[in-house]
Amino acid sequence: MTLGIASFGGLASLTAYRPYFVGVAALALLWSYVTTYRARWRELRQIGLQGYRPQAHEVVLWLITALVGLLIAFPYYNPFL
Repeated sequence: MTLGIASFGGLASLTAYRPYFVGVAALALLWSYVTTYRARWRELRQIGLQGYRPQAHEVVLWLITALVGLLIAFPYYNPFL
């Protein structure tokens, strides 16, 4: 079984489920932010924002969020490419 560029045409049938996929992605990102920052919020309440430095996993989460946002908006900016 070979998967080529043409086989991705079958994914067009999933367009009707796009809002559900976007909702699942938003819930996954929300869960990621809550689990990432829950401990940090407690720590920052005690020391204040002066000692805040983003950790590596926080930066990765921000980059993934930006990538997901670009992919969600792709159908809207695709005609301009």
